[in-house]
Amino acid sequence: MDRLTFTYATHQIPLECDVYSSSTYPPDSPVFLFFHAGGLVRGARNCVPPWLVQVCIYRQWPLISASYRLFPQANGESLLEDVTAAYEFSRKWGGGAERPVVVGGASAGFFCAALIAHHLQPQPLALLSITGIPTFRHPFFNSSNFIAPECLDELKMRKYLDRSVEVGSEPIAESMIFSPDSLTKSGGRNTGYQHPKPRPIPPSGNLYRYFLSKNAYIPMLGSVDPGFEWAESDSQRLRLANWPITIFIHGNKDVDVGIDVIIEVVRNLGPEKAKLMIAEGQTHLFEATCFLEDKGVAMDTVKCAMKELDEAVSRAQK
Repeated sequence: MDRLTFTYATHQIPLECDVYSSSTYPPDSPVFLFFHAGGLVRGARNCVPPWLVQVCIYRQWPLISASYRLFPQANGESLLEDVTAAYEFSRKWGGGAERPVVVGGASAGFFCAALIAHHLQPQPLALLSITGIPTFRHPFFNSSNFIAPECLDELKMRKYLDRSVEVGSEPIAESMIFSPDSLTKSGGRNTGYQHPKPRPIPPSGNLYRYFLSKNAYIPMLGSVDPGFEWAESDSQRLRLANWPITIFIHGNKDVDVGIDVIIEVVRNLGPEKAKLMIAEGQTHLFEATCFLEDKGVAMDTVKCAMKELDEAVSRAQK
């Protein structure tokens, strides 16, 4: 497996993606398009869960991890512009016939994935939410929710509110940066690999908590976020029928994205379109540094979700 970097679009600034692939993969295999975590305000495209890279290697799916412009300098329309370009790049990967794409994301990265299903055609083969945010219309994001460990005011956030337009380059945690050296050539875990010593991470992640406390997300991106209540309307049956099967992986102790958010969306979409895998006792991004070889509740939940994903992709390709 190789990791190559490409500029997939230029929207004010160059937008890059990392492609994990091999020349031995079939030219018509599905592509997995991934959007990183970070509340739309931080994170980096090199923060890909190792287990997800392994999943794609074993299925011979090229994995594309795309950057996107961060908030608040970006807004809903510009985010949609970025994910549209990333989706088009993924569909054309390899230069041959247009390819089917599975789209997923971690945390707010899944909001990017959901935008594709809401606004673009053809639909993805399936969607994968990794402790994700499917919509910001839930009361969790609009109730002055305060989850920061300390008081956050505008003065403390000014550095990030006034920054230039940029993509994510700051990992949520150093341990979340994926290195191809952590895997063997066959895709298994390289037990001899040692992650570099962590460096201090700037506190821009508190911008997510700041926006949450200010109910700021819907004013920034509500124009492109239709939510999921439409899925329960009789007039939207065709739209629901065309919606890709969506697999949710979520911990029931997640305070950054409450599980009630996911339960409501699963209810909206119904059992034919939404599959929820709950990891008991797990918090936000609980699987972010895990490998498929790891034991325990975290990876048991992920493996169950991958069975559902395989079934969804197989069903969509028939």
